[in-house]
Amino acid sequence: MRRVFAAAVFGAALVTLPAGQATAETAACTWQKTAWEIPAGDEVGEIFGYDGSRYAVGVSGFEAWEGEGVWEAKATLWDRGKVVYRADELLPHFRDVNAAGLIVGDTIVDNRFIGITATHDGRTTPLPANPAWRSYSAWQVNNAGDIAGWASNADQSWLVVWPANAPGTYREFPHEPTSLADLDEQGRVLILTSSSEGGGSVLDVDGQWRVLVPHGTATYSRPHDLRDGRVVGASGGSAIEWDAQGKVVRAFGGGITDAAAIGGNGTIAGYGGSPRGVVLWRGGAVVEQPIAGEFLVNGFSDDERTIVGRESAIPTQYHCS
Repeated sequence: MRRVFAAAVFGAALVTLPAGQATAETAACTWQKTAWEIPAGDEVGEIFGYDGSRYAVGVSGFEAWEGEGVWEAKATLWDRGKVVYRADELLPHFRDVNAAGLIVGDTIVDNRFIGITATHDGRTTPLPANPAWRSYSAWQVNNAGDIAGWASNADQSWLVVWPANAPGTYREFPHEPTSLADLDEQGRVLILTSSSEGGGSVLDVDGQWRVLVPHGTATYSRPHDLRDGRVVGASGGSAIEWDAQGKVVRAFGGGITDAAAIGGNGTIAGYGGSPRGVVLWRGGAVVEQPIAGEFLVNGFSDDERTIVGRESAIPTQYHCS
């Protein structure tokens, strides 16, 4: 539901606003860092999906020998930062989880990927499928229980939505292979084009695709999060907010270069400032929050008091207390 987005943040201090930049009210709290639990024997972990409150899914395993990522990655479920479940094998894959604890993802049956739901002890149930699909997978779930994912055969790919209000059914939307970025509570789906040029689109509640318009003279847009019809990301070197029709609502000032996540009250978490850090943008003004070290934002909570992500290859949260 709260789709993951990772972008490196460097610096460990409260970021200074440019002269004349308006600021929102000073946060009446201190942001405290807590590293999440890693299963015994594992070294690192990564978050893929966050429900905005307590549950998160991802993987844990060993630090990759080269580059980033997790070696021998195994599905892991966290509840308020504590490990609830960790798979014994490389399957199933957990992709997302909602506030009711419903997990979605995929596994392999008869040499093909199938989309699944999963319980907290790792038991899986296949999602309904069209026999024409060669493979399919579930990537997003919202609190209503709507599920979105992908299906394909040798000749075609589809975005697939399994609606919560019609159990046992699915809707197919032909589309080129892309990355499924988010699913909001109203059922809109956000996708990120997989090409190097970027790009993004929203499948609106009327079943129509809305292409996100690049900002200014930019030729690309990179969306990262969707909530209540609001989309945030980057375009042309600026953090951008779009509406559900794909139109640019605003380009962020104050040196904010990317927008990563939207909180439950509409506050946006992004990156910018000097030195570069995590910033919160609220009500037309910027509040800089001191998140120390290198931090990758994965989600911003519904109550806007917790930012979850990854730091030093460990799932981590900063909580406002």
